[in-house]
Amino acid sequence: MLPRCPVCGQPMKVVQLRCDDDGVTVSGAFEAPAFAYLDEEDTRFIMMFLRTKGNLKEMERLTGIGYFALRGRLDKVLEKMGLTPIEDEEEQANSEDVFKLLKEKKITVEEAIAILKKKRGENDGRTSE
Repeated sequence: MLPRCPVCGQPMKVVQLRCDDDGVTVSGAFEAPAFAYLDEEDTRFIMMFLRTKGNLKEMERLTGIGYFALRGRLDKVLEKMGLTPIEDEEEQANSEDVFKLLKEKKITVEEAIAILKKKRGENDGRTSE
């Protein structure tokens, strides 16, 4: 977990890496993985999620916590990690210009093609005249 600033509460940036074996230090601005923003409790939740292969029903059975509570917890963890569920991205893509999303690298080329094919399929059987 990345510590938060004691003054403003924002996540701290990783600016230095050090090898304990030989003392080599590298300074710079390093991207932290999304998992680094999770606290210990969220990390345990994700570990269980992975160990149950994403099966919330199995997590419900193991923890006694209801499915919808687990689903809400998963949504909160995704938000902390800066991730959006794929179906939310698809809905967003339907309301925004696919090429703009592609240019901004919010979607991959493969995703853009799939969205365009899906949109074209929705228009099949309709004439544009």
